[in-house]
Amino acid sequence: MKRNINKWWLWLLFSVVLLGAVACQQERETYKTLQNLIQASVAPDGPGVVLYVNGPDFGEQLFTRGAANRERGTAVRTISHYRLAGLTKPFISTLVLQMITEGKLTMEDTIADHLPELAAEIPNSDQITIRQLLTMTSGLPDFRDNPEFWEVVKQQEKRGWRPEEVLPYIADTAVTGEPGAEFNYSNTNYIVLQLILLTLFEEPFEEELQDRILDVLDLQDTYIEPFGLTTGGHIGGYADIDGDGVEESMIPYDDARSMGDLGLISNALNLAEFAPALYERALPGEEKTDALVPMGNGDEYGYGIMRRQSPFGEMWGYASTASGFSNQMWYLPDKETTVIVLINAEEEVLGNQLLQDALTAVFAE
Repeated sequence: MKRNINKWWLWLLFSVVLLGAVACQQERETYKTLQNLIQASVAPDGPGVVLYVNGPDFGEQLFTRGAANRERGTAVRTISHYRLAGLTKPFISTLVLQMITEGKLTMEDTIADHLPELAAEIPNSDQITIRQLLTMTSGLPDFRDNPEFWEVVKQQEKRGWRPEEVLPYIADTAVTGEPGAEFNYSNTNYIVLQLILLTLFEEPFEEELQDRILDVLDLQDTYIEPFGLTTGGHIGGYADIDGDGVEESMIPYDDARSMGDLGLISNALNLAEFAPALYERALPGEEKTDALVPMGNGDEYGYGIMRRQSPFGEMWGYASTASGFSNQMWYLPDKETTVIVLINAEEEVLGNQLLQDALTAVFAE
């Protein structure tokens, strides 16, 4: 009997070792494939790219390529901090959903209910609801589309914008539609949501964000960009801000940093923790799909989260190109896989190609 038990243990040990060897081999092969992919896609002196992929069959994979600082030739690092640009919005929407679960907001509350002193500056403020702000169906124009805003930005003042200071830049701009009529991506929606949150929070915005999300998920490298500073410790993003055909660093330009539309700083490892949590968040009695509206590009927009169909199953997360950065954060629930692409340039095509190629590589039969 003892001999049979010993044989069983030997067989079990051999099986564990064999499975571990197979898993390690798959991880090594995936690593080589993704390393070749990023080297072929990005030049050493090209935009600074971080590519992160994590899944049960191939483990955690993290790669970098390109320049964090083009002027100095400094290479991007795995821990480099990026401006999240539009990826800020999932954090803001999560705070809004928390206020709803706590009974401090409802989806049908209007802007005027919470910001009566600013109602005159915001078109249709007595009709636009929290739901419409979250889903970008309010019809509010984007203050960042106003050339006058950018003329101020180009002066390179370290002015430190307040959320209410950007509202005048929508005053003379026509609304994009009636409240609730159609989707239109507008950063103004999330500036207004931030202003509403400020009326509900007991502590400063940064502390509420820290207590409610960052500490809960242990996101130690994620923070709101310091108010009024030229840079919050992140690498520079590059864009042709003056239209002369030459990309330059956005660091000298205060394009309304530290705000609820584009204001967060983070890195790939922190976003990799946030992406699955973002997918899992929910309101009691509501499904993620209830709020989805077509974006016009094949994706759908919900409560500060996007859904994209892929050959490997649906993906939930966010994609953004703004202020010198192109960032993508996706979670594939059917595959339990997270993909992060961070680029310090407005390279949306490159970001989409890296995302597609990385998924094809890790799920290739």
